[in-house]
Amino acid sequence: MTEEQIRHFETLGFLQLKGLFSPEETTVLSDAFDAAMREARGGAEAPQSGVKRQQIIPFFDFDPDTFYPLLDDPRILDVFDALLGEDFIFTLSEGILHTGGTRWHHDAMAPDGFFSMRAAMYLDPLGPDDGCLNVVPGSHFKEFGETLKASLDDLGLAPEDIPGRYPLVNEPGDVIFMNHKVYHSALGERYGRRAIHINCVQNTSQEKNQTHFDWLMKFLAGETRGWGRFYSDRLISTAGPRRLKMMERAIELGFGNTGPISQRQDLK
Repeated sequence: MTEEQIRHFETLGFLQLKGLFSPEETTVLSDAFDAAMREARGGAEAPQSGVKRQQIIPFFDFDPDTFYPLLDDPRILDVFDALLGEDFIFTLSEGILHTGGTRWHHDAMAPDGFFSMRAAMYLDPLGPDDGCLNVVPGSHFKEFGETLKASLDDLGLAPEDIPGRYPLVNEPGDVIFMNHKVYHSALGERYGRRAIHINCVQNTSQEKNQTHFDWLMKFLAGETRGWGRFYSDRLISTAGPRRLKMMERAIELGFGNTGPISQRQDLK
């Protein structure tokens, strides 16, 4: 990571690294993604255009040999280290088969001076009008984001005409790192967009910042209620020092290796 890249993320709320994975690596991930989503459906047909998307969380346990290495890959982890701090917490992996577009929205909203984020890998070529991720740069800043949220419905503009819209044109192999506070959308109704997400959050303690710690505890509890156990026994037992480090804090706080089993996980 360069200082310029870090500053780009801090200022604009996102960073797109083009061609981070090779075509050969992306083909392997793409094939594994399709097989995992079929397995998760239990033989049912894929959801069609206009119906609820297929979203699998946690996702990586459906093919540990292919997906676990993403959690050990320095091309991804070095970015999380640089942006979140070396003691960051990995929370959840996602596999998503989109069935249409998404409106302008943000995700988790941590208090000022604290944030969660994702690394997103889109497995298909995507352009401005067929479902690539659109962002409003800088909308992770509280005052701008709150003003934008209050004004979106009153501007009298089509979603694609929102001033400041920045389309992140995608080729397989690109990785987008995005602060969850950033307003984003996928415009157009293209069916079948495929995405892999790795979600992480900053670490803190009561001694360091009580407000941030209280939010972190609520966030981890909410994610556990919503999605179940973050880490399977296999994910933990196969981990090297670096993967263990990004899971140990959630476990220490009472999350990570607790909670209901919501997807396929190998347990002892």
